[in-house]
Amino acid sequence: MKQLERLTALLWLLTALWLVLSSRYLPMNDAPSHIATGVIFGKLLAGKLLAADPFFAAHYQLDPVLVPYWATALWLIAMTNVFSPLFAFQLLILLYVVLLPLSCRFLLRAFVSQPGSSQPALLDHPLAPLCVLAVFHWGYWMGESNYLIGQPVALFALGALWRAERLRSGWTVLCAVLAALSYLCHIYALTLLLIAATAWALVALLAHRLPALSPHKLRPSHVVLLGWIYVLFGIAAYFVLFQHGSDANRGTLGFDLSLRRLAHMLIDPFDAPQPAPRYTLLLMYLGLLSAFVWAHHRTLARWLVRPLKRSVLLLRLFVPALLVPGLTLLAAAYLGPVSILAPDGSPKEGEIAIRFVLGGFLLLILSLRWPSQARFTRFKGPRGLLWITLSLFALVQLQFASSTHARVAGIMSAINNQLFPHMPPHQRVLPLLNLRDGQWSDYLVHRAVNYVVLHDSYSPHVFAVKGQHALRHIPWGDQREVRNFHISPQEWSFYDYVLYQGDTPELPPSLVPHLTYVAASPPFVLYRIRKPATTPPPTEALPPAPTP
Repeated sequence: MKQLERLTALLWLLTALWLVLSSRYLPMNDAPSHIATGVIFGKLLAGKLLAADPFFAAHYQLDPVLVPYWATALWLIAMTNVFSPLFAFQLLILLYVVLLPLSCRFLLRAFVSQPGSSQPALLDHPLAPLCVLAVFHWGYWMGESNYLIGQPVALFALGALWRAERLRSGWTVLCAVLAALSYLCHIYALTLLLIAATAWALVALLAHRLPALSPHKLRPSHVVLLGWIYVLFGIAAYFVLFQHGSDANRGTLGFDLSLRRLAHMLIDPFDAPQPAPRYTLLLMYLGLLSAFVWAHHRTLARWLVRPLKRSVLLLRLFVPALLVPGLTLLAAAYLGPVSILAPDGSPKEGEIAIRFVLGGFLLLILSLRWPSQARFTRFKGPRGLLWITLSLFALVQLQFASSTHARVAGIMSAINNQLFPHMPPHQRVLPLLNLRDGQWSDYLVHRAVNYVVLHDSYSPHVFAVKGQHALRHIPWGDQREVRNFHISPQEWSFYDYVLYQGDTPELPPSLVPHLTYVAASPPFVLYRIRKPATTPPPTEALPPAPTP
C-alpha cells in the first residue's frame, strides 16, 4: 500500500509539472503583468550599469523602496540572461510546484527527527496527493506568482523555526534567511509565517507543562526568531501602508462572516475558473473522513467510553504543533477582511484573508495521524479507501486543469500570432476591458500584455501601485484601470493602439471616432488610434467587434 501511495503521489507531481511545462502561455490572470514587470525591472537596472533601453527608460522608472513583492522580478532578472521571459516564468512556477510538497515534507520531517515521534515522511503519508494537488488552487489561476512562491518559503521557515532550539545553530540562520525571503515574496506569505509561528509558540510554551503537546519546547532562540519575524512584518507594513503617503492599500475593511463563505473555505484549496463538479470535492472529503474514522475506530471508541482520557487519546489523532497553527490560519482566513473598500463602497482590493486558506489547509491535513502499525491488503482497509478516493479525485481535478491549460494556451497563442504582428515594436498600447457578464475564465486572458516583452511595447496596465511595486509609469504614475473609458485628449495623443476585450459586438460610442479597425482574435480586437489631426467626423462607422 505504501509503495502504491508513493507511486501515486509521484505520478500526480509529474503530471502537474507537465501541465506547467507544456503551456507556453499559462492560464494565470496576473502572469503577463508579472512577466512584464520583471523584464522592465531588468532593463531599467541594466540601464544604470550599461546602455539604457531608450524606449523603456522613457516610459518607466524604478523607485528604490523596500516594498515586498520582488521575488518574481528578481527571478526573471537573473533567468532572462539565459532563457526567454515566458520560459523563465514557467521555470518559476515549476519551482513552486516542486517546493510546495517539499515544504510539507520538510514540516513532517521536523517531527521525525525528534525522539518518540512516529509522523511519516510525505511520500509515506496517505494524504501526499492532496499536498501536490493543492498547487492548483485559486491563487495559481489568479497568477499571483509572488504569493505562490511565498507559500513554500513560509512553510520551510516554519519548519526551520521548530528545529532552531539553539541560538547558534544552522537552523536559526536558515529560519532567519527564509523569513527574509518570505518578505521579498509577499506580505501575506510573511503574515502567514507570523500567524503560524505565533500559534506554534503558544503550543511550545504549553509543552513545558504538557510534554505530550509537542516534542519542541519554546527556547530563547525561538523567541529571538519570532522577534525577527515581527520586525520584518513591521517593516513590510510600513512600506505597504504608510511610506508612500497615499491612500493606496488603505480604506474601510470589508468582512463576510456568512455560513456560505465558511463553507466555501472547503473549496478554496482546489478552486478553479472551470472547476470539476462540486460533488467530487464533497465525495473526497467524505472519503477522507470515513478513512480517518475507520483507521481510528478503536481510539474513538475508547474516547467515548473513558472520558478522562480524552486529551490523551486526542493526541493520537492529531499533531497539536501542526493542528493549532493550521486552525489559527483558517480562523484568520474566515474572520479576517475579505476586501478593502473605497469611500464609495466599491471593492478597492480583494482576496485578502482568503490567502491564508492554503497554508491552514495544508497544516491541518499534515496534522492528521495515521496508524503506522496497521497493515492492509490491497483495496481493503482505510488506506485502501483513502487511496481510491484521492486517486479518483486527482484524476478529475487534473483533467479539468489540463483542459483549462489547453484552452487558454490556444487563445493566447492566437492573440499573439494574429494580432501583435500587425503592431510594430515600441508602440504604446492602451488595453480596455468591457465585460458586462464576465466570468472567472474570461479574466485568465484579460491581462494579455505579452506584447510588452514580445514586441518591446508599452502598456499602462503593467503593475505599478504604490506600496506594492517599485515600478512607476511615465508620465501618469500608477497603472491604468482597464475599465476606465474616460480617455483624455492627452491620452489619445500619447497611445498608438487600443487592445479591446468585450462581450458585445458594439464599441462604446465615445471610442468610435478615434479608432481604426486592424485585426481581431476573439475575445480581443486591435484598433489603431487616429491621431487628433486626422480624426474623422463622429458619424464614420467601424466594423463591429466580433462576438467572443
